[in-house]
Amino acid sequence: MQRTFLGGIRSKLIASFLIVALIPLLLLSCINKQTTETALTENAKQALSAAAKETANRIDAFIDANLNAVRVEAILPGLSRYLSLTPKQRNNSQEMQLATETLSRLSRKDMLNILSYSLLDLNGKNVLDTHTSNIGKDESAADYFQQPLHTGLSFVSSMKRSPQIPDLVTLVFSSPVRNAKGKILGVLRVAYNATVVQQLVTRETERAGAKAFAILLDENHIYLAHSTAPELLFKSIVPLPLEVVTQLQKKSLLPNAPVEQLATNEWQLKQALDNQQSYLITSLSTTANQVNLIAIAHLKYEPWSVLFIRPLAIALAPVDKQITDAMLLFALIASVVTIIAIVISQLFTKPIIYLTKIVAQFTAGNLDIRAKINSQDEIGQLATSFNNMALQLQTSLTTLEQRVQERTAELVIAKEKAEDANQKLEKLINLDGLTQVANRRCLNIQLQAECHRLAREQQPLALILFDVDQFKLYNDCYGHLAGDNCLIKVAQTVQHILYRPADLVARYGGEEFLVLLPNTNLVGAITVAQRIQEAIHELAIPHEKSSVKNIITVSLGITSVIPTLDFKPDTFIALADLALYNAKKQGRDRYCSAEVGDSSQLHESG
Repeated sequence: MQRTFLGGIRSKLIASFLIVALIPLLLLSCINKQTTETALTENAKQALSAAAKETANRIDAFIDANLNAVRVEAILPGLSRYLSLTPKQRNNSQEMQLATETLSRLSRKDMLNILSYSLLDLNGKNVLDTHTSNIGKDESAADYFQQPLHTGLSFVSSMKRSPQIPDLVTLVFSSPVRNAKGKILGVLRVAYNATVVQQLVTRETERAGAKAFAILLDENHIYLAHSTAPELLFKSIVPLPLEVVTQLQKKSLLPNAPVEQLATNEWQLKQALDNQQSYLITSLSTTANQVNLIAIAHLKYEPWSVLFIRPLAIALAPVDKQITDAMLLFALIASVVTIIAIVISQLFTKPIIYLTKIVAQFTAGNLDIRAKINSQDEIGQLATSFNNMALQLQTSLTTLEQRVQERTAELVIAKEKAEDANQKLEKLINLDGLTQVANRRCLNIQLQAECHRLAREQQPLALILFDVDQFKLYNDCYGHLAGDNCLIKVAQTVQHILYRPADLVARYGGEEFLVLLPNTNLVGAITVAQRIQEAIHELAIPHEKSSVKNIITVSLGITSVIPTLDFKPDTFIALADLALYNAKKQGRDRYCSAEVGDSSQLHESG
């Protein structure tokens, strides 16, 4: 009874020491933590708000500058003179030459982001364009044509996905073209690569703080830019009504995909935008539902919103350090208090120390050790329980070791099978099932990697895009099985021509193939193209329906660039595709080449 009483006194004594020493410090730390969190949250809000407003101002400035520029450019006399002529008078006229040179000079002011300059007549017909393939197109239904005619003012369109080039987003500026009397003769239209707007959105993210990211939303709450998740572009933050989705898809503002794939579920974010809130603290499904601090700014020239977002946990990271420091202080004080308590109660703690040593030896691996029971108090009962537990654990451990050995053997076999399956799966993922050359997925990964590597090394990267001439006629004449065999022979032939490990031939789609040549300039790429052309000729695969030759031939488009860090692989492929188009246009069974910055001047060879 006395030992039980003394054991209770020891516990109360130690607990009293700890409570008196630590409770005031704990209360002070809680108050300090709350104050620090409030200050850090406010600072983070201000930083995010400043970045959001600065980004909104930059986008407004970009739009305003281009609206003013296109308005001024539209009054250039060479444009109005050309549009004042009848269609018959325009062909090969001095006015046409002057207007063409004017548009060409204007397009060179930003060769990276300007896609084309064009003139539209009053019927919306494209009568002159720096991108010559657009000439003759009817653009009368476009808002950038109708709005300038209706208002008489310059106009900026919404950001739209290009129907011809995957992943290309365009932004169009336009202005009415008037003669000296002020009569509207047509519309000057400038097509921009919207990447320039997306770059403006991401420019201020570092200033907003670590892990911060930026979003640009349009009036329908559709992602126009996202600094960390580009896969969300042209999705809405909440599901839109079906009729709205249909209208936006017709305008190329949403991709043609199932409705459930066109939206996230950020309802609290939508409510904040509808209520014109400037700040919001909420979780986002696109960030694994972590709590975020969000600042919102609105544009002046477009009904768009700029959002800067930062995880609240990152903003409050200094609080974690403060808590760590407080814990260290707690540990120090607790250690001092514990030492005092141990000194005071040392006569009463020997059984506990003894039992602790026994437990330590047991956990170190001495499973045969047992505690001596010298009393019937709490320590004695604890020693009895320990001895019982040790016996049970020793028995269970023996059985467990046997099971572990059996399971380990099973896992080794399963691992070997999994590794074999992974190797087979990797091959299936990266190879085209028909031709056994690289597939498009493998090509995209390799092209992206080589662009980054060669941008750092400032070395050239060449691309050859080719396809089998009049392959549909071949299929119609010989059958699809023969067509498949033809593609296999072509692919394997080109595969054998490439002798460098980094060179890659991939099936781009259908009868189209793409050859990737790192560290290769245009001259070297032309040499490879000539070898490909000769090798296909040597195959002598009959093609009696061909209007080129009575054997299978190929047309090739070649390009070579020294990529930059912001270089877009899709632009590179589009340039090779343009050269391929020219090769077909010139009669097929030949190659043409194109260089960045002068896509209208293509080199040709038979």
